[in-house]
Amino acid sequence: MDKLLQAEKELQIKIPNYLFDFISNLETEEVLFGEQTWLFWTINDNPDDIKDNFIVSSTISLQEEWALHSLVFATNGIGDYILLLKDENGQFQEEIFVMMREVGEIRLFADSWQNLVENGPTDYFWSDEYVYKIDNEDKVVKGEFEIDPYFQDSELRSKIDDLIDERDETKLTEIFEGLQRLSESKDDSHKSWAYNKLSDYYLKGFGTIEKDINKALEYNQKSMELNNHKAFSNRAAAYFAGIGLEKNLEKALEYAQKANELSKSNMFASEFSGKEGGGLYEDLVKVLKKEIKKNKK
Repeated sequence: MDKLLQAEKELQIKIPNYLFDFISNLETEEVLFGEQTWLFWTINDNPDDIKDNFIVSSTISLQEEWALHSLVFATNGIGDYILLLKDENGQFQEEIFVMMREVGEIRLFADSWQNLVENGPTDYFWSDEYVYKIDNEDKVVKGEFEIDPYFQDSELRSKIDDLIDERDETKLTEIFEGLQRLSESKDDSHKSWAYNKLSDYYLKGFGTIEKDINKALEYNQKSMELNNHKAFSNRAAAYFAGIGLEKNLEKALEYAQKANELSKSNMFASEFSGKEGGGLYEDLVKVLKKEIKKNKK
């Protein structure tokens, strides 16, 4: 954390909270995005050497070479960097970029941090599209980069998530319109996220939205059809507590085990479960097995 604060001071920037928190909680420099391993050397910086700061040195190096307002935070060890770029208003963009040393290009790496963590990078390596490149005369040339619908959905999801956290009933119409739009996204991760939120709203009710268990289960089913682990865990809870369904511990366990298995693809699952190859719902599975065993006695 000290190195991150130092980077903010020396580079005169504010590292986005999601990135600051992510790096602060790392226990190893190696992070897997999809099937690619990237190195966050910051956590190995010498705490007693103020000059040893990967983010500062790498960012300054890239800024001097490319003359771009950027923030470098990871490398693959062979000269490529993952970075953020600032927009015309001086704010870091939502997208994550990759600087590819061999071809001298900066390309889109992921349309958002959340999508990068959940689904890995875009197929940038074989893409011909670049955001910036260094031409034959060593000049930085801007490409015709356009924000695609996937990024727009990521931006909308982030906005709706913030509104939900605020629990402002005056924003209810905006929230529901956003969730309905995301439920039609071409990206299954956005779609299932919206289904889960809609299911939660109808399960508990909020503002002028009254409880409707049938609608809650309907949206829950749609999310399960997209293999969303949270949806399966919610269905397990419904069977366990008898919410809208007849209480059935065996079915609750079945759905909990499915949720746990699906969740193992999450990059933090092993750390959360406390064991290698574990899932996010190990405790839920244990509770249900214990309850079933207890009822059989």
